[in-house]
This record gives sequence, structure tokens and C-alpha cells, in this order.
Amino acid sequence: MIVSKPYFEIRDGSDFEKEYETLLSIIKGAREETGVRIFIGLGVHPSRISDFKILEEAKIAMKKGIDIAAEYVTERKADAIGEVGRPHYPVDEETWEASNEIMEYAMMKAKEADCAVVIHSESSESTFKEISEIAGKVGIERRRVVKHFSPITKNTFGLTPSIIGSYKNAKEAFKSMEDFMLESDYIDDPDRPGVVISPKTLPRTVKRLMNEENVDVYRVMKDLPEKVYGIEIE
Repeated sequence: MIVSKPYFEIRDGSDFEKEYETLLSIIKGAREETGVRIFIGLGVHPSRISDFKILEEAKIAMKKGIDIAAEYVTERKADAIGEVGRPHYPVDEETWEASNEIMEYAMMKAKEADCAVVIHSESSESTFKEISEIAGKVGIERRRVVKHFSPITKNTFGLTPSIIGSYKNAKEAFKSMEDFMLESDYIDDPDRPGVVISPKTLPRTVKRLMNEENVDVYRVMKDLPEKVYGIEIE
């Protein structure tokens, strides 16, 4: 599952379509070159709110970007909405409230498009509870709300946590958690090669886990993703 990231300066909500088409072009090339099956999440990264001097303009533009992402899902050009959410760093109260409004809107559009939504946010003790309450307000199935870059925690309030897939992390998650997925959060930043973990790390982790007892890799890498994202993994 590859999610869209900021590529260009955004001046208007319609500009997000250029961003999405850039990712789709990259994925098309990757599919042709490698034969790997790739799933796609399109969304408005919460950091984009700082691209606008006026919060109301940011909300209008980012909601438009979410509308476009939902259309791509409906047209089966994408599989999920994401990343969307709220800043993981301190912001003023007005920005926080606007970000929550945009996140709630994204959940609403994901519910309408019958798809999952991938959340980028902080990871405080109250995060899962607060986001779960927003999901409940919207009426989206909480399991289809994916908390990206999740901490290892037992109480997820019904959300689906996605854990960084280092071997140590994965082992701890299998000991402590019921349902979770694994991710690399690979950024492909030339200035920070291999961040967060390289594309090679997660496959190696999974292969290593498959040889261990009492570890249900298929539940984490196949069964749950299929349920959450509404996809089929061969």
C-alpha cells in the first residue's frame, strides 16, 4: 500500500489531482518493471495545512483534494484515502481544530466511497480514543480507520494500528496486540536514505517471522489487510 505524499506547491484544491497523477504514474512504472502488485492510497497530508496563510482557504482546498481522492477510489484507480489526519507536532488551537475538521471530512468521504482511511497523527495516550470518537460520529467502521506509525498498545478503541515492521517491533506487537498490520513508512528521501525502514527490511522481517512458532503472519499480512482495505492478496 503506497500512499501519496506532498510533491508540489498547492494553491488550489484541484492541484491535488496533479499530485495523485504523479503517484499513479510512478506506480504504473513500478508495476511494469517489477510485476509487484501495488495498492494505492491517495490523500491530503496534514502538513499541507501550513501551505496556506488563511485557514479557511486551507480547509476548502484540502477538502477538495479529499473529494478528488474519493473519486479515484470510486473509479477504482485507488484503494484507500490517505494519508490524512492532523499534525504530529504542536500547533495552535485554530490549526488543530481545522485539522480535525478535515480529518473528519476524510472519514466521511471514505465511508461514502466504502474504503479505508489512513491516518497520520500524533501518538499520545488519548489519540486512539479521540480518533475513534470521530469515526463513531461519522459512522465509518472503526476497523477501516488505520492509525499509521502506531505505537504498540493494547487499547486501540477499535481502530487498526499499523506498526513499523522492524523485527524487534513486530515481535513485541505479536506478544502484546491482537490485530495490527506492519508497514515500512519508507519515504524515499535522498537526504535520508532508508528512512523510516528500507523496503528490504519488512520482507526480511516477515520471512524471519514465518519460521517462528506462535506467530500468525498470514493474519497480519493477508487476512487483516484484506478486511480493512477490501482487497484480495494472493
